[in-house]
Amino acid sequence: MNVKADPEDHLQIGAPLQGLISKMLVKTGQKVKKNEPLFIIEAMKMETTITSVSDQKIKKIILKEGEMVSSEDLVVVLG
Repeated sequence: MNVKADPEDHLQIGAPLQGLISKMLVKTGQKVKKNEPLFIIEAMKMETTITSVSDQKIKKIILKEGEMVSSEDLVVVLG
């Protein structure tokens, strides 16, 4: 069971659906712009790209590439 993202905290990026983190596109400490891709989730042979909600820095990556996630699992913390 993974930690869930706090829906009230816009700096916590959670998985919007259940699937596999097929590709992590950022590293800890990296600066990202609003709408920049963070990671890709694969579910039922479809890929969904999750993007940054604002110009931020990657504070912490909680889950790694290749891990299974459930909806709302915390994946990346901005800060």
